[in-house]
Amino acid sequence: MQPSILSIGYATKDSFLDIKPKKGVFKDENNQLHLDLAFDDSSLEYNKQAGIYGGIVLSDKIFRSAHLKSFSSVNPQGFANFSPENIKTKFIQRYIVAHQGRSFVLNSSARGLKWEDPFYVPGIVYVDGRGFSADYLAGFENYLEQNKSTKIIFNLNDFEKALAEKLLSRSELVFINLAKPVAVDLDMTSVDSTIESLADFGVNHAVLFDDDKVFVSYTGSLVEAQTDFALNSFYQKAIFRAAYTAEFLDGADLEDNLQIALAIAENSGFNDPVKPLIARQILARSESKYQVEFLRKSLDFTEKLHKAAAELVERPKGIFAADESGGNIHKKFTEAGIEDIEENRRRYREMFFTTPDIENYLSGVILFEETVDQSLKDGRNFVEYLKGRNMLVGVKLDGGLAPFEGFKGETITKGLDVLDEKLARYAEKGIDFAKWRVAFDISAETEEGRKLPTNAAIAANVQILARYAKACQAHGIVPIVEPEVVYDGSHSLDECNLATKRILHALFEELKLFDVDLAGTILKTNMVLSGKQNAHHSSPQEAAEYTAEALRATVPEELAGVVFLSGGQTVHQATDNLQAITNFGPYPWGVTYSYARALQSPALKAWSGKDENLRQAQLVFLERVAANSHALYKN
Repeated sequence: MQPSILSIGYATKDSFLDIKPKKGVFKDENNQLHLDLAFDDSSLEYNKQAGIYGGIVLSDKIFRSAHLKSFSSVNPQGFANFSPENIKTKFIQRYIVAHQGRSFVLNSSARGLKWEDPFYVPGIVYVDGRGFSADYLAGFENYLEQNKSTKIIFNLNDFEKALAEKLLSRSELVFINLAKPVAVDLDMTSVDSTIESLADFGVNHAVLFDDDKVFVSYTGSLVEAQTDFALNSFYQKAIFRAAYTAEFLDGADLEDNLQIALAIAENSGFNDPVKPLIARQILARSESKYQVEFLRKSLDFTEKLHKAAAELVERPKGIFAADESGGNIHKKFTEAGIEDIEENRRRYREMFFTTPDIENYLSGVILFEETVDQSLKDGRNFVEYLKGRNMLVGVKLDGGLAPFEGFKGETITKGLDVLDEKLARYAEKGIDFAKWRVAFDISAETEEGRKLPTNAAIAANVQILARYAKACQAHGIVPIVEPEVVYDGSHSLDECNLATKRILHALFEELKLFDVDLAGTILKTNMVLSGKQNAHHSSPQEAAEYTAEALRATVPEELAGVVFLSGGQTVHQATDNLQAITNFGPYPWGVTYSYARALQSPALKAWSGKDENLRQAQLVFLERVAANSHALYKN
C-alpha cells in the first residue's frame, strides 16, 4: 500500500507580463527598472501571457498525477485538487516581466505560513522549499515528535544543522546539491565519501546532484546518469525531486526511477501555453540568445474540450449526477413523503449544491434541464453558483427512453431532433459538459430465444451516442456517452461481461466513424455485475476483475476518462466496488465515479423535505462523496 504524502512549503504564483513602454515601469536614481504594482489590472497596460503555479503546488500536482494520496500544508484537508482561492493569502507572488526586449523577475516577500496539523496523519512528509519561519519550524518539529512513525523526504541544502540532523534520522530519501554547502558535518570531497557520511546518520537513500550528473545511492547500490541538460534552475530541480519521489514511492526499479524523473524534468513546461525551454530560461534568469517569447494562444474548442474532460476525471474527484428526470424524482419524493412541486425540487437541489466542502470531492455536477434555470433562494443561479465553487457544470440532454420499434423489450433514446437547439442555448449559458444515456436490458430474450441486446439495438443506440457526441464538440461542450447495461435482471456475470464488451466495441467504432475527439470525450458505463435478481451476487473482487478486463479490451487509450454509474447498487456496494476497481489499476485513462442514487439516497432520507434537517442531510451527503473519492486510491 502506498503511503499518504504531505507536502509542506510555500505556494508560488508566477505571472508573465509583457509591459507596454512607459506604462507602469520607471527607472530609479541608479537607472534600474521598476514595475509600479500600485497600478491595478484596469489601469496597467500589459498582456498577461500566462499565470502558473509552482512550489508546493507543483509537487502536489505531480504526486496526484502519480495517484498518490497527496495533500499539502496549504490544503491540509487533503485529497483534493489545488484551488488557488483556498490559499490566496499564502502565495509568494512573482512577476516575470518583459519590457523593451529585456526580462526581469520581481518577487513579493513570503507571506507568513502558519503550521497547521493536517487532517490525515501522513506516512511521508515531503519538504519543499526553504525560508520557513521559526514558529513554523517549531510547529513542524512538534508534529514530528507526536507522530514518530512518519518519514521525511527533503532537500538537505535547505536546513540548518540542528533541524537537518533530526530530519536525517527520520529520512526515507534525501536530496543534496553537491555544489552547495550543507549545514551538517559531511565529508563531501567525493560522491562516495558523501554517501558514507550520510550512512553514519542512518540515511540509506540519497540523490546527489553534481552539475550535469545525478547519482542515486540506495542500500549499497549506486546509479549514475549523465543528463542532456543541466539541472540548473530551481524549477527543473523541483520537478525532478517530486517526480523521483513519486516514482520511488510507486515501487519502480531504481534506474527506472531516475530515468523517468529526468525525462519528466527535461520535458515538462509550466503548462501548455509556455514553451518549456523559454520558461526555464526566464525563471533561471539565464542569459539567452532567445528573445523572451510568450506563446499563449487563444483556446480553440479542441483545447477547451481536452482541458475540461481532463478536469472532470482528475483524481480524487467524482461527478455528482443530479439530473433525474421528472418521473424519477417524482418517485423519490413520493417514497419520502415529499410533495412533488417545482419549489421542493429546487430546495432539494439547493440542499446538495450548498453543502460545504463538496468542491474538494466533486469535479462536476450534472443538472436536469429544469435545474439549469433555477436559482438559490437568494437569487443566485445554480450554474453560476456551482462554477463559482470550481465545479464544472453539465446537463442531461437525452429525451428519455422509447420503445425500439420492431424489437420487443428494447429501447432507443429520444431527443436528437432538438439537440442542436439545446446545445446552442446551453453553450451560451456556460455549460461545460453534457450527458446522454442509452440503456440495454440483457436479461430478456427475443421471440427466437436469443438474449438481448440485439445487434440492431446496439447499432441504433451507439449511432445516436456518436451523433450526440459530435454535436456537443461542435459547440465546445464535452460529451459524456452513457451506454448502460441495466443492473436489474437475472443475467450472469459472464453475460454482463459479454454484453458490455459488445456494446463498448460498437460504440467506439461508431465514435471513430463520426470523427469524435476521444481526448475530449468521457465514457460513463456500468460496472460488470451479475443481475440484481441473480442468485449469485458479484463480489467486489469479481466486479473489479471483470470490469477491468472488459474496459481494457474495448476502450481506446486516447479516451479522456471512464466514470462509473451506480445503477441500482446499494450505497455501500457502489463504494466497495469502486474501491476494488481502483485496486485493479492503473488504467490508461482517468477513472472516477458519476453517481446519483448512491450519493443522494441517504441525504434524501435525512432531509425528508424539512428545513430543520438541512444540516444533517448535508453532512450525510458530504460523507458519501468523501467516501467515494477516497475509494479512488488504492488500499
